[in-house]
Amino acid sequence: MRVLHVLCDLSGGGAERLVLGLCGAGLVAQEVATVQPGGTLRGAFEAAGVPVHEGTRTPRQSGSMGSLGLGSLHGLVRLARSFDLVHTHLFAGDTWGRVAARMAGRPSVSTEHNVNRDEGAPHRAIKRVLAPLSGRIAYVSEACRRYAVDVEGIVHPGAVVIPNGVDLRRYSGAAIAGGPGTRLLAIGRDVPQKGFDVLLRSLPDGVSLRIAGRSAQRGIQHIGGATVEWLGEREDVAALLAEADILVVPSRWEGFGLVAVEGMAAGVPVVASDVDGLPDVLGDVGVLVPPEDADALRAVLSRLRGDPEERAQRGARGRDRAALFSLDTCARRYRSLYVDVLAGLPPNEVGRAR
Repeated sequence: MRVLHVLCDLSGGGAERLVLGLCGAGLVAQEVATVQPGGTLRGAFEAAGVPVHEGTRTPRQSGSMGSLGLGSLHGLVRLARSFDLVHTHLFAGDTWGRVAARMAGRPSVSTEHNVNRDEGAPHRAIKRVLAPLSGRIAYVSEACRRYAVDVEGIVHPGAVVIPNGVDLRRYSGAAIAGGPGTRLLAIGRDVPQKGFDVLLRSLPDGVSLRIAGRSAQRGIQHIGGATVEWLGEREDVAALLAEADILVVPSRWEGFGLVAVEGMAAGVPVVASDVDGLPDVLGDVGVLVPPEDADALRAVLSRLRGDPEERAQRGARGRDRAALFSLDTCARRYRSLYVDVLAGLPPNEVGRAR
């Protein structure tokens, strides 16, 4: 079985990292194609021995709509013909990948990675029109599936829920948090969805916050009595978690929350917004706070800072819960999905963590 993954590019987000993990699991032969060039994870894919085929579409810039990507579409059609199945991800990957698969006469599946609250009516209309081209749509959480039905108007007969997975072995060496409680970590792109502005307003005096991810910010800044260090994009997530006392996920919306699983796997207590897929991921292991509520977040961070026993307990329980989201389990579920699609079998609920 040969599977072609189609992404927008190889940026370091959760979707791209999931694809990298699936390719590394080795259960099926997999390659990656992009609609447009670029992305910090290309080296990681190549180091893992995963062939990468870059598209040529011009990315949208300020004041520009970008190119239509006909060259990328043509290349994807030719490429898809040499694979058994096409697996598409994110808006650009879904749009060009689904059309290419249909033109190449190949079945396709799609993974919906987020709740996409920032998408406008045109994007949602395109998604509704193209959704039937996918034999299955896998949602990373039940919250993500509900959003597609209730807000986007996508009711797909082949909808299943497959939670994301993490290579737990990468985090096995991280010690359960036992530090002073002042070392905070946040991971993600510096965009409104991630809620870092709320986090910055919530910092108690005496803490240090490190933020890893794509951002125009760099270096160290002081906010009141707190210190903030902007690290930029980093690939050593396990090492950063090993040095943290608390992981903070202050998102305004989040389809799943891969970084929350990584925190649990590393034995770091997780404080997160009570939105969308994050409660399903964390269960009663993490501490959930209302989104946009800097005062509530500050109160929780202050409490955990002064309670090493609670931090240790939540860290230990988090490691146990992270086992629900292993990369091996996720990869096996996707392989079963591929087999069913190629065999023309009716859809089944592949399963979700409870």
